[in-house]
Amino acid sequence: METIRRVYQKEIELIAATSRRLGELGYVASHGGNLSFRVSNEHVLITPTKVVKRLIEPDDIVVVSMQGETLSALKERKPTGETPMHLMILRMRPDLNGIVHAHPPVLTGFSMVDTDVLAKPLLPEPVLEIGPLVQVPYAEPISEELANQFASRIHFSNAWLMRNHGVTIASSEKVDRALELMEMAEAMASSVVVASSLGSLTFISAEEVERMERTLKTRNMPRPGDPRKVTSLTDLYYR
Repeated sequence: METIRRVYQKEIELIAATSRRLGELGYVASHGGNLSFRVSNEHVLITPTKVVKRLIEPDDIVVVSMQGETLSALKERKPTGETPMHLMILRMRPDLNGIVHAHPPVLTGFSMVDTDVLAKPLLPEPVLEIGPLVQVPYAEPISEELANQFASRIHFSNAWLMRNHGVTIASSEKVDRALELMEMAEAMASSVVVASSLGSLTFISAEEVERMERTLKTRNMPRPGDPRKVTSLTDLYYR
């Protein structure tokens, strides 16, 4: 137990710090939300159940296998009940490493109405860095059914708006990058609320989305979505 924690000490400190930042942003309340960080082909760091995110310390982080077996836990901590959802995403998307699930107020508001507006190309940075916020049907939290609801939607974005629940965003980089992307998505959702109060929304055209491929190449950025399934940004927004 001590050896595995020593090997991943820096990564454990990072996920703990990211958890505290999540709480400070007000994106979770009480025990809500959870984070995971794939640190090898076999090892995943994950936040514990029933611990306030802004109070998480390195010793609270649990190490689990890709099969969900607890490999290292201190202070009698147990992994979040939504571990099956995290592991399912990581298994189906080997290109992703960091995952944050939370309840940012504006994005969660969008999860409670029947609209796919956040799956449209609204602003260039989210198009390039996040992809469409794909809706996932409601299922009971911390259930296998919730994990299974992602299955048909997992390949076509790095962000999923969970009906009447919240949002999950993943990154091909570290877990702190997933939180940065969540901040971007929440800001976009806030802008949509303002824009909708002023008039009709406009969307970035298919031609302009196609041109953004050049930006991805110039900046050497990974395209949102599963690289085995998605060959262009227009696949995500105009397929």
